[in-house]
Amino acid sequence: MTSRFDTIFESNFTRMQGGGYLTGDIIKFKEGWESEDWCKDAPAQVLDKIRELAASDLILRVSSVQAVRPSVNSSVDQASGVDGFFLDIAQETAPGYWNGHFLTVPQQLVELGNVEGPPEVPESLKRKDDVDLKPKELTGEDTEDSQTEDLMNDPVKQTGMSDKTNRRLADKNTKLPGVTGANSYTAKYIS
Repeated sequence: MTSRFDTIFESNFTRMQGGGYLTGDIIKFKEGWESEDWCKDAPAQVLDKIRELAASDLILRVSSVQAVRPSVNSSVDQASGVDGFFLDIAQETAPGYWNGHFLTVPQQLVELGNVEGPPEVPESLKRKDDVDLKPKELTGEDTEDSQTEDLMNDPVKQTGMSDKTNRRLADKNTKLPGVTGANSYTAKYIS
């Protein structure tokens, strides 16, 4: 009997393939990255973009790892290049949202950031909030007397408890004034 399932051969990257970087890793630029040999030949606009990303406190992630020499054999040798890698890096402004600031840099300009646990929220994304979780006594403006005209702030009016006539549901059929029953066209069919 033949199997109904196809065998799929896959290969997976590990941390020590691809220069030690995986897609999704948090990275940061090394101290003194401007003194690297690659920076001496890089265009000025690329260096300006690196300075902008390095100065920002937003999270930088690896979006892909590329070998300097691409593999030519098969998918088994996808990470066989061991002498140089380029990293496509992206700036993350929300979890999983990369805002389009992508840049390709050699691996010697960056180092791994926090690999255990969730990343720290950058200071520029923290909202200054004055939430006070400790209970406090109600003052005169918070009580029902001062808000009787405002329906949205009065729970008695919101729930209909202030309506004396329609406060309870009827438990018997009620005859509504001025209403007559309709004649059904199916009344003749049922005998």
